[in-house]
Amino acid sequence: NSMRTGSKRKLESEHGPLPDNAKIQRISEMLNVDEFSRDIDEAEKEMYDMLRNSYLSIYNGVMAVAHFYLLFISILRVTLAGQGAMLTNYAAMGWLLKSAQQTAFLEIIHSATGLVKAPLLPTIMQVLGRAVVLFAVVDGEVQLQSSVACYILMVSWSAIEVIRYPFYIVSLYEWFFPRLTWARYNAWIPLYPIGITCEALLTYWCIGLVSETGRLTVSLPNMFNFSFDFTLYLKLHLLLIALGGGYLMKCMVSHRAKGLKKLSKQQGLVEVLKRENELVKIRQKKESKKVK
Repeated sequence: NSMRTGSKRKLESEHGPLPDNAKIQRISEMLNVDEFSRDIDEAEKEMYDMLRNSYLSIYNGVMAVAHFYLLFISILRVTLAGQGAMLTNYAAMGWLLKSAQQTAFLEIIHSATGLVKAPLLPTIMQVLGRAVVLFAVVDGEVQLQSSVACYILMVSWSAIEVIRYPFYIVSLYEWFFPRLTWARYNAWIPLYPIGITCEALLTYWCIGLVSETGRLTVSLPNMFNFSFDFTLYLKLHLLLIALGGGYLMKCMVSHRAKGLKKLSKQQGLVEVLKRENELVKIRQKKESKKVK
């Protein structure tokens, strides 16, 4: 206490008499320190949300356009040139699919940093699983690139993404597009099994080709004293496709149930609002007739 009294007297001798607690509280109320701090926090949050939404809108928009172009051109080529165009589709459009898949690695960062609410494990499984099939399996074997399974894989992947990325933009701003929401939670039912089947077929065929050529296989002895059997890895990856595909579809079943339940509630609210608007119009017409 004596030390506090001494410090107070020293401050009063240097700066004059100090305000009492009541004055301090009054000054604080006048300055609205707490309110000012809340305003700063709200402004920072609004700025973060604006930057986040702008970035995600650009990312999802670019990915949607890329996959739409890939899907459109792939179907158009077969429509105009016949089924033979399936065998050359990867040579013509593979560059775009590879660019889009490389960009998709950002989705792992989005999930890991909390930029989006997507669960991390399914995101990693989907992005890395596709990357292995595309870059290590298909892109390394010309024979696989000219297969019908490769064409169907490209079309099924793009068909899923043409729906998924616009849905993310709509969800970002909480817009109401019931048909897009319905497509998001139903289109995967045929497309996921088709895509997973093509991934498995291409990986299985690649095992036979790699066992003959030894591509990406590292044998002993070498300066790093390290060996890697790419054929064995592909066999393991084939198992992961089956297990991972089942897990992803299980996740989608859960998302579908929640998404369609939310959609039904939104559609119910829309119907209620429509009926209320109709009642208001009827009342307005009755009132206008009475005035006349």
